[in-house]
Amino acid sequence: MSRHILSKKDYRAFMEKLEKFNIDGTSMADIEVETNKKNEVYYFSGKPIFYNGIPTLYLINYLKIKTYNVTVDNGAVPHIMNGSNLFAPGIIVMDMNIKKGDMVFIKNSEGLYIAIGKANEDSDVIMATKKGEAVEILHYLNDRIMKEF
Repeated sequence: MSRHILSKKDYRAFMEKLEKFNIDGTSMADIEVETNKKNEVYYFSGKPIFYNGIPTLYLINYLKIKTYNVTVDNGAVPHIMNGSNLFAPGIIVMDMNIKKGDMVFIKNSEGLYIAIGKANEDSDVIMATKKGEAVEILHYLNDRIMKEF
């Protein structure tokens, strides 16, 4: 497995990947990529920022994403940290532009991003009903991605 700095062409392609998640990564330079048969990992300043097609919490906390945010109450945090999906009653605030299937960035009440997930429904429906599973968690603090790096 080898790691190398992205060429200008590959850098532009990576920025396009980030744009699909409404992430502006243009403030980052000298991004490295490491690939093998199972994983594709992008690094910035030695930290993994994109793992197998998913932005990591290192990236989200570094850039402080302004859209597609979900803030959860302190009661939901330990469940998310154990890998449970997010249920609507645990949501305090949700970006009202979120649509079903969108990648969302979950933060605790102190503003630290603790998970990344996929919305199970449009935000207006989630906030109106406040019932059921709202977000499928894809990556969270202390998961295997975080422990590998």
